[in-house]
Amino acid sequence: MSQKKHKKRHPQTRRTASAPVAESEFSSDGKRKRMNRTSRNLLIVTLILLAAVQLLTQLQIMGDAIANALSLLGIVLLLLSLWIQFRDPTGGPTSGGAPRLR
Repeated sequence: MSQKKHKKRHPQTRRTASAPVAESEFSSDGKRKRMNRTSRNLLIVTLILLAAVQLLTQLQIMGDAIANALSLLGIVLLLLSLWIQFRDPTGGPTSGGAPRLR
């Protein structure tokens, strides 16, 4: 059988560890911020609800009054998911800032 005469040559440049991730404008500690699970699920449910209402209205299976009520429910769910996503988990600005009035 044939024998290799030359060994494989590796590139002379060294591979460094992965470059540090650039700090996001939304992140103060450099970690990647992810979307809240509950908020994401509410947004998906709202999207499906509004699509179903639109489809049933187009097929004239659902009346306009029911469609309007379900659309308002969808808007409420949307606002709820935004509140869950962007609320302050610490409960408010207690450290720093202006003192609280009692």
